[in-house]
Amino acid sequence: MRRLLFIFIAAAMLLSLLPFSALGEPTGTVPQPTGTVPQPTPEASVIPDAATTPAATAAPDARSSDVPVSEPEEDADPFADISTPHIYLIEADTGALLYSRGGDTRVFPASTTKLMSALVAVENLPDLNKVITLGWRPVVGFGPTSSLMGLEVGEQIALIDLIYGMLLRSGNDAAKALAIETAYEHFGSWIDPADSVSLFVSLMNEKARELGMNSTHFATVDGRHDPEHYSTAHDFAILMREALKDPTVAQILASPTYQVKATNIHPNGFYFENSNRLICTKSSDTESFIYENCIGGKTGETNEAGYCLVSAARRDGVTLILVQFGDSNTANTSYYRYQTAPIIYDWGFENYRAFELTEFGVQTDFTLNAENFSPFDDEKGVFTAKADIDGLSITGAYTTIREYMEDPARISMVVNTDYAVAPIRKGDVVGYVDYHFYENAFIRANLIAQRDVASASDVDLEPHETALISVTPPTGSGSICALTLSRDPGADGSSVWLYYDRSLYTQSNDEWHYLYSSGTVFRAEASDERTGKLSLYRRYFDSNGEAYYQRESFVTDGAEYALVIDGMALSTDSRDGTLAGIPVTLGANGIITGGINERMIWRFDSHANGYRISNASRYLVRKGSSGVLFWVLVLILVLAALIVIRLIVIRRKRHSRRRRNAGRYRGSGL
Repeated sequence: MRRLLFIFIAAAMLLSLLPFSALGEPTGTVPQPTGTVPQPTPEASVIPDAATTPAATAAPDARSSDVPVSEPEEDADPFADISTPHIYLIEADTGALLYSRGGDTRVFPASTTKLMSALVAVENLPDLNKVITLGWRPVVGFGPTSSLMGLEVGEQIALIDLIYGMLLRSGNDAAKALAIETAYEHFGSWIDPADSVSLFVSLMNEKARELGMNSTHFATVDGRHDPEHYSTAHDFAILMREALKDPTVAQILASPTYQVKATNIHPNGFYFENSNRLICTKSSDTESFIYENCIGGKTGETNEAGYCLVSAARRDGVTLILVQFGDSNTANTSYYRYQTAPIIYDWGFENYRAFELTEFGVQTDFTLNAENFSPFDDEKGVFTAKADIDGLSITGAYTTIREYMEDPARISMVVNTDYAVAPIRKGDVVGYVDYHFYENAFIRANLIAQRDVASASDVDLEPHETALISVTPPTGSGSICALTLSRDPGADGSSVWLYYDRSLYTQSNDEWHYLYSSGTVFRAEASDERTGKLSLYRRYFDSNGEAYYQRESFVTDGAEYALVIDGMALSTDSRDGTLAGIPVTLGANGIITGGINERMIWRFDSHANGYRISNASRYLVRKGSSGVLFWVLVLILVLAALIVIRLIVIRRKRHSRRRRNAGRYRGSGL
């Protein structure tokens, strides 16, 4: 019994030394998951099956699902298993970049060049149904490996059939025939036929510059290799974008097959199958690569260029353009591009979604300056406008958009304030701001005013032509006249006022009397020393009905003004036998916003060669020469009278003394 017990204990000790994993249990402590359990990454292959292999960074379509999008890892390449050296994927409508690999590296485009040839031909040939007769030039000069439509000398064929032959069959002879005819149409039939193809190439390069294909130079019309015939995947995405805008070119690219009617040489015409296997499965193919979303494309191949494909696909209203350049024509088959294109497209459609502008942390408050603001506005027209970005979004791939999320400073802003003109009410749209992302992608948001801004007067300034000053003022006599108000203006010489060069004066045959300020009173004096000192401040009302006074350099008929000289404004108050002046203070920008009352407002109404100036239906009138000079004369006369009286008194006193002295002598008997 003891022996059995010993054996049992020994076995138990041996079992305790074995690792738990040997019994199917993990060793150590198992950490509990705290978030989403990571999903296993599918095993990648050189040519994954697009129908069954999910993209590692695929995101749900934001338009059809409310499930949060899982963003891709920042450094993950979703196409790491695709060997194509040059891949460029954009959204066609906006040009938004979804993916780029070697997109700006110089490449040879091969027969994808014919996209530009077709675009230039369609734009320059007015009648594509025109039938032309081919000479010998379009059908010669091709090597045994050239892709040809099969044209012959003397063949009569429509231009539209040549375009189909060039794009679907990739016929170099069709491209050359179109180039010659287009050159004649554009430059004139006088050109040297030997120069026609090179002239067409110049049109291709001109179109490339127009489209912004800045890294492209064409040397041939069909894409046959030439060291000076090069481009980039980026530039050909631009070209395909433009080609899709042309209905003729877009229709041809989307055609799986095309039948040319019988010609004078080919009784059965020509039958074309699209060389783009995403569109057409050829009768000789043993495998189909049809991609139901593909809406067109153009293939290309040379030893130097490798296999090339420029294509477009559309799903749920979104159009993507894919450029694949440089697939090895030794390591891969010609079908490799058709096998990988759906993988790239499906990833693009899945990752192309809307991103709310609020996610980017963009600036939304802008300080603006209102035009035509009221002089009573404490902020001098400065106000804040807020960009209304709620509900606004930009659509693109996260791989591109994340750069702008991480660094909002990359988003440039262009502010337009065409509507920032007072009066402005809080909540008014006063302009807009464009938030610019890549290429031509931008979001426009309205700018909303955050406070009221009253406006200045909206009265149009219309200068009134006063009397033409065609005579030289007479020499001033220095006579001074007082001013008064009268219901009856009286003679024009004292009641019609002329305004010229900051001077206001009455005009008579012998004297001109200029309005001037003397201390606290206003008078008129016939002296040119009183000229050029008057300021006219016209009365305006802002949008809140508050009056202000702005200096003007001219008179408007029927307008009201304050007349200011040396800080004194003419009023209707009487003082010292004339009219009084009231001190006023100028505000900012030379505008008077206070201190003016109705007694200081003068209306100008044209009359004769000047103006009648009035206040409350009483006219400003110059009195006759008097004032100080009159009183000086009176004083002189009084003094003279006193002197005469004094002399008379002295004379009478002397005469009286003489009489008294004479009587005294007679009384004494002397």
